[in-house]
Amino acid sequence: MKSYGFFELLQRFEAYRRYWLAMAVSWAGDRLNAVALATLVLDRFPQQPMAIGLVLMAQHLPQAVLGLLAGALADRWPRRTVMVVSDLVRAVAVLLVPWATELWQVYLAALVVGTASTFFFPAWRSTLPAVVSRDALLEANAYHSATRSFIDILAPVGATALIAAGRALHPVLYMAPAFWLDALSYLVSAWQLAHLPLDEAALGGLRPATRGLAGVGRDVLAGLRYHRQNRTVWALLLLMGSFAWGANGANALLQKAVPMLLGVPPERWGVLLAAMGVGMIAGNAVVARRGKVWPRHVVIGVGYLGAWLALVILAGTRDFTVALATYVLMGVSNAAFLAPQVAWVQEATDPAYLGRVEATRNAVIYVGMTVSPLLAGWLEQALGSLPGAMGAISVLFLVPAVLSFTHPALRRPASAAARATTGA
Repeated sequence: MKSYGFFELLQRFEAYRRYWLAMAVSWAGDRLNAVALATLVLDRFPQQPMAIGLVLMAQHLPQAVLGLLAGALADRWPRRTVMVVSDLVRAVAVLLVPWATELWQVYLAALVVGTASTFFFPAWRSTLPAVVSRDALLEANAYHSATRSFIDILAPVGATALIAAGRALHPVLYMAPAFWLDALSYLVSAWQLAHLPLDEAALGGLRPATRGLAGVGRDVLAGLRYHRQNRTVWALLLLMGSFAWGANGANALLQKAVPMLLGVPPERWGVLLAAMGVGMIAGNAVVARRGKVWPRHVVIGVGYLGAWLALVILAGTRDFTVALATYVLMGVSNAAFLAPQVAWVQEATDPAYLGRVEATRNAVIYVGMTVSPLLAGWLEQALGSLPGAMGAISVLFLVPAVLSFTHPALRRPASAAARATTGA
């Protein structure tokens, strides 16, 4: 069974070159923006302790509230247009942030960016099956994940250096270059996607001329029903839903564990995240090369099992070196279950429903990520122990591991499941 190398994919598929470049450039801009936004809020509004949390909520809330609607519209409208317009809206919003003098202006910008992203991502993910051949979906998703991990390691360092250099040039707008580079990244992404060679008809989307906007609600309900009709897609949603309810809470507990359990300064969290990024890159390289050889459900199950084991180890260790190695394990484990699941969803879903399926997964993920820190805090308070809370929330990683190995819809080969459910 053929496996595609990264440069082979870029060379063979012209559309993928533009698609990948748009993703890589805009993701790098987003990482710059994350550091610059936190810096702006902390420096300009130091008396608002909830400000950063509310900014993050403003960015994520549209995914949870509008996600299903965005997915239905992504299946109706030309996906290229949805992506380009979303990028342009995000570019304008980010460009204006450095001049914000009131906190509500920052919240508004974050809400606009989050809303545009809510429409962008279902259209973007559901476009990939028309960008590369079906047998290259696993590798394409693995290389996307590895690219993001590589950027996650380098971009925050670059953002920090850029902001530090800017302080010497302007006392107020020193963080502005990071925002402007993010805006430029959205413009580059929009340009690449606008010229994406894409057969919209092949994606199976619904055209506004055949069904009016009054039918959007019916489209949303049809997308939800499709999950129950397509057992493979439903099972994969269960896996990611369980993980999402644990992931953000686990991250909150892990940040506390750096000074409280490992006894090192809290900024060492960045070193551990870099180690996790290295693990993600290595894991995605293995998935791209061997992911078609091993049973898909086994790869995913082992990934979730590794994430559970890593969290259990981190709850028990007090050694920073052990924690560093465990974060690498966590990165490898994340790579094992993330890209294969995304590829499997793309393979198993009727193209006419793919926007709604992706949006439903995003909505479930963001609802889970919103609730997860609250759950983690309750567990820590109820158990009276940080390690105990880490062990308890790790069960939400163990559940999808068990389902991966036992759910009947996932024990079939991915190709057979896809053929069985196409057009459901």
